[in-house]
Formats: sequence, structure tokens, C-alpha cells
Amino acid sequence: MDFVKLAEVRLLNELEIIEMIRKMFEVRNHPLTDDVAYLANGWAYKVDMLVKSTDIPEGMNGFQIGRKSVAAVLSDLSTKGVKPKLMMLSFAFQAGITNEYVSEILRGIKEMTERYNITLIGGDVNKANDTVIDCIMVGRYKMRVLRSGAHEGDDVYVVGDFGLTTIGLDYLLNKKPIVNDKLKNMALKAVYEPAPSVNFNIEAINTGYVTSSMDSSDGLAYTLNEIAQQSNVKIVLNGYPMSNYIKKLIESEGRDPLNDSLYGGEEYQMVFTVKPEKAYILNKLAKKHKVKIFKIGKVEKGSGVYLNNGVKVEKRGWVFNF
Repeated sequence: MDFVKLAEVRLLNELEIIEMIRKMFEVRNHPLTDDVAYLANGWAYKVDMLVKSTDIPEGMNGFQIGRKSVAAVLSDLSTKGVKPKLMMLSFAFQAGITNEYVSEILRGIKEMTERYNITLIGGDVNKANDTVIDCIMVGRYKMRVLRSGAHEGDDVYVVGDFGLTTIGLDYLLNKKPIVNDKLKNMALKAVYEPAPSVNFNIEAINTGYVTSSMDSSDGLAYTLNEIAQQSNVKIVLNGYPMSNYIKKLIESEGRDPLNDSLYGGEEYQMVFTVKPEKAYILNKLAKKHKVKIFKIGKVEKGSGVYLNNGVKVEKRGWVFNF
């Protein structure tokens, strides 16, 4: 009797499937591989899917779920300088869904659409074994900024404090305690209520001084590596993507703030490069919009992402396995 040894089956993760799609459809180094799909007529599109079992941690209420489903798309659009205009939504709900729960989700969505003057123009509703919200948003842009535009000599910036979502998710998913109540509240708020800096992002891109940009929701290490890879450059990090106050709070928990900021995800903030002689304009805009931005590194000749002590920053981030 012959026995056939079965080959070991390796499960794919989200980013590996994206790579398969890129190769299959031969869209690498094309604007369509970026955060949004730019069209020549000044319109741009973005679609994002929120699935309760993979995207919603314990304790998030319906209002926050609805809000996040829109915030995720707004983050990608605004990171590319696209002003949102129109939206379509498709929902899938589990059997037994309550009127109150659906109402709360819709209220969270409406809060975001009213804030940014977005018009809902259509969608679909269906039944599934999980709660799913698929959001398609359309907006207008003045100029294109891709992941591939970073140049040697550019400064590297991020918007907002990184590391908080890592701590919040570690607490919710892995039951890792947070001793400091202030840090705990900030970390949970960062997870439950992501707040992309939409107006700052759009105005910053429209200055024409941002050379590359990308949404950070897949994690800072992944995002920086993607910009470096697409731009054929090296990025060297020499600063923390957070305030000294947040840094000290994280250190007081016995954690490494740099590691938490690099290998987390779900921040929904902009990571961008800018011509150094024009950085002061971006700082003025940040003050105008009451947004915190941090210079964290420099673009150099070469490839990959490194700390200034020579340690390589791995290309990994917030992904799920299938």
C-alpha cells in the first residue's frame, strides 16, 4: 500500500493575499496600488471593509463601530489629499440583530458624515454569519501624492501619538494589564474612537510639499517599509513618534515605547515625507488644526528601514491570518 505524504499547508495572511492580487493583475508600481484609486478627472475612490470578528475588539459599542467604519476610509482618502463627497454602504447583519444595535451603528456613521459633509447615495443590506460594513467613498483631489514619491534628503513625519493602540489592543486581546489609569483611558479611546486628522491631511497634501504619504492603519513599521520600497530609498529613524509625556507613561508600564509604536497598528493617521526646507509650513498647519506632528527620521540613499543604531525595522504590522 502506498502512502502519500501530504504537503504542509501554510496559511496566508492579509498582506500576502494583497501581494498575490498585485501580481495576478500586474498592478505593481501603478497608482491603483496605493491607498486610493485616483482617476484622471479629479475624482478618487476608496473602499474598506469592517468585519466585527476581526476588526472590533471587546467592549466597542455600536456607535463606535459605525464611526470606525467611516473613519477608516476617511483616513485613506485624506492621507492622499482627497476631500470626501459621496458614500455608498453595504451591510451584512447576523440573525437576531436588534433595532437598537443597528440604530447605534447608523448614528455613529451619521456623526462622521455630518462632520465632513458626506452624502450617502446608496448601498445594500444582507444577512451573514458576521456583522460586516463595506464602505465606498468618492472624493475630489487637486494633486496626487503616492507612496513612491519619497526622495533622498526628505524628512519623515507622522501625525499623532503612536503606541497607544498597541497598548489598548494588548489589554483587550491579550489581557495585558495597564497600571496607569490615564494611559489606560487614552489607549482604549485610541482603539475605540480612531480620529484621523482629515482636514490637516488634506491641506498638508495640497501645499505641494509632501512628497509621499500613506495611512498607518497596518502599522508604522509596515508603512515605513512600504514607502521605502515603493520609493526605492532607505529610511533611517532618529526620533520617537509620540510626545515625551506618552513616552514616559509607556516606559512606566515596563514597555518599550519605540517597539509599541512600530509594531502596532490601527492608528488611522498619516505617515509622510516632506522637503526639509518646507517643513515649517507643515508645522504651521499642524498648529492651525491643533494636530500634533513628529519628525521621526530621514530619507537616505539605499533601501529598507533602520533605526539610527543600524538595527533593521522589519516589515510587519497589524494583519490577520486566514
